[in-house]
Amino acid sequence: MRITIVMASDEDGGLEKHVIELANGLAKYQSVSLIAHPRFQHLLNASVNFCAMDLSGSRHNPWTKYQLKKQILATQPDVVHAHASKTAKLMQGLVKKIQAPCVVTLHGDKSKLGAYCAFDHIITVSQRLAEKLPQTANKTVIYNGVELTQKAQPFHKNRKFIAIGRLNEVKGFDVLIEAWSDIPYVLSIVGDGEEQTKLQALIEHNGLTDRVKLLGFSDQVHQLLTEHEALIVSSRREGGPYTLSEALLLHRPVIGTDVGVMSEFIEADYLCKPDSAEALNAVIKQYLQLEAPEKEFDSAFTNAQHKLTFDCMIDQTLAVYQHCIEKGKTL
Repeated sequence: MRITIVMASDEDGGLEKHVIELANGLAKYQSVSLIAHPRFQHLLNASVNFCAMDLSGSRHNPWTKYQLKKQILATQPDVVHAHASKTAKLMQGLVKKIQAPCVVTLHGDKSKLGAYCAFDHIITVSQRLAEKLPQTANKTVIYNGVELTQKAQPFHKNRKFIAIGRLNEVKGFDVLIEAWSDIPYVLSIVGDGEEQTKLQALIEHNGLTDRVKLLGFSDQVHQLLTEHEALIVSSRREGGPYTLSEALLLHRPVIGTDVGVMSEFIEADYLCKPDSAEALNAVIKQYLQLEAPEKEFDSAFTNAQHKLTFDCMIDQTLAVYQHCIEKGKTL
């Protein structure tokens, strides 16, 4: 099977991490080409045919679309897999011109889904997102699986908590810092981004410098998760989040805002509405009352083992490709 993956993004986040890992994983079993920004080439295994193309400009540029179509056809794909909104919009008018079936993954909540519906099949990273698509759409839910860099370690109730992600408005770390005002335990926030100065000022303003730390970017996320008791998600909106999969597979509880796939793995008692420091504070305090948190989240850990592993994601993705190839073009 010849698989061509297309990604227009040139940023550093969960989406890009997912696509790189997916390409590397699929290349163990099939012939894979990835069309993406040159900055990602060093992250790919030698078995992936990397096609460098800067798609970061306007999605309306006809020359970009022409070059993208030419590049896709040059890879002679049996199936094409586009990722996220910008790629979907770039390829919307190309799908009918490509003989191979075209799959697209919807990674986050979008108000306009017309570009996605132009594809032969839609993968969503949560059931919540799948329910937003038209009932007539060909769709499959495949959760973001992760490959751990270390084994799960025994749970320790050490009252150290962690939040992970780019320091931007979407991740809601400003809300989390406000919610931490009367929590007497350590909070580590891992990541970098445009809101770093703002968040540091907020920590200082609220007198939290003794227990809330901005650790910056780290490529040792799995080790850091293991060193903390639980992950807190404070996002205003999400597709995954990716860190949910990592934490649960490492047997670390996850609490926070009811976004993305959170409610499909975490019980309602440990979720709250986004963008509310008061609601998030209440959820944190609810968790802190637990005598044995690991027992409360045991079913979530088991569910993650069944649905969030890297191998599971690869197997399900290949099954969608095979189904689309056998079915042929639908549009």
